Amino acid sequence: MWIDYVGSRVSSLRSPAMIVAVSTSMPQYRALYSQARELADYMLRKMEFERIGTVRASAFPPEVLLRDDGISSLPECGLYLSRGRRDTILFAGDTSPMDEQYEFTEFLLGKAEQMGAEELYSVGARWTENPLPPEADPQALGFATDAVGVAKLRKSGVKILAEEPAPFFASMVVAMAKDHGIRGYKLSVDHGEPSPHARSVARLLEVLEKLAGFRVDLGELKSKALPTLPPRQSGSSSIYH
Repeated sequence: MWIDYVGSRVSSLRSPAMIVAVSTSMPQYRALYSQARELADYMLRKMEFERIGTVRASAFPPEVLLRDDGISSLPECGLYLSRGRRDTILFAGDTSPMDEQYEFTEFLLGKAEQMGAEELYSVGARWTENPLPPEADPQALGFATDAVGVAKLRKSGVKILAEEPAPFFASMVVAMAKDHGIRGYKLSVDHGEPSPHARSVARLLEVLEKLAGFRVDLGELKSKALPTLPPRQSGSSSIYH
């Protein structure tokens, strides 16, 4: 795997937690799978972060992005640090890895381990559910690397997922975290809310605040969220049908 990584040295981090929040760059899927990117963008706007690393890799889609100024660049992601009573490391950027996902996951977890991350929280949409009606209130769903992590999620009001597939990088990084001495957590929401996913992102951030120990003003998100209504019957068909 080709990786171009440039990073600055950081030291004296306080019990850091890493948040992995990247979404696919494929435009045909953005309406369904952009919750993680929207969450990261909101955190970067509302919290104080410094960029501590930039990565480009062959794991990212083979494409060139045209920025607002008409200049082209390869897709890239960044590592960002927000210092507080507990430090937060955010992995965010243009895309989620599409190829060589095991290798890229090992790369990222190696960086997390080097920085002393004790916990990792990966954000993304669920894959196998029946989509919620657009007016339904999103619920936080998740799983973890071990029983201690599952208990922590349940205590924070997260519905535990079981007996279903959880594909791709956003889930793999959770399962593989334990090999690096890091407890991993996956936080998801069901599909259904129209894009942009203000209610879904607000719900995920409410849970992340409790679990990871940071604070972010959710006022802007909640002011943009469409009002919720009692959900209609969602039916029995899978999103794969």
